[in-house]
Amino acid sequence: MDIHTPPLFGEKLFSFLGIDFTNTFILAILCALLLIVFFLIGFKKKEIIPGKTQNFFEFILESLFGLFDSMSGDRKKTEEIFPLVATLFIFILISNLLEILPGVGVFPFLRSPSSDLHFTLAIAIFSMGFIHFLTIKKLGGIKYLKKFIVLNNPIMFFVGMLEAMGEFTKTLSLGIRLFGNLFAGEILLIVISSMISFIVPLPFLGLEIFVGFIQALIFSSLITVFYGFLTTEEE
Repeated sequence: MDIHTPPLFGEKLFSFLGIDFTNTFILAILCALLLIVFFLIGFKKKEIIPGKTQNFFEFILESLFGLFDSMSGDRKKTEEIFPLVATLFIFILISNLLEILPGVGVFPFLRSPSSDLHFTLAIAIFSMGFIHFLTIKKLGGIKYLKKFIVLNNPIMFFVGMLEAMGEFTKTLSLGIRLFGNLFAGEILLIVISSMISFIVPLPFLGLEIFVGFIQALIFSSLITVFYGFLTTEEE
């Protein structure tokens, strides 16, 4: 049986206003719209005594806040970074879970965004760029630059350059790690589903849900930790 192996990047479906729309790009847009609509509905009518729907959404956000707060160790820093990492976690999780839907990964026009290297690298670059922006806003440009440029000590100057290179490698690592795990999972599901009946792949679907959750958690957690390190002022 001929099994379609997905490429590393999304496949172009059409162009509009000079923008190429790939299968992964379209599903990423749908994920973003789903996330927006999801929370608009959840907090449409905020009440002092919340109903079941509001309680559910508040429970999600409070649980995530408590989790990331335990990682940052600083409530003020958690409040600063929480809008980003909470959005990243939920958005990446939704993108990851698309893999288990029937047809996704099998039909060329349906493919999980997280299995596209362009998507995962874009998320990583945006996330790292944003926490550096927040760091400059919090510490100021001079203190920020002193983390990477030390002119009065040759050894510390070299260490600072290594630190700067480290920020670049962190970005690549974030994007490639997320892509590698989800891409491998997509191929596994395609192979298993193509070779055997529907019942047997169910354990693999459960494993893919677990991996998707863990990868979303690791990505957002690392962004939280990186921000905590970046915003620690040098003594």
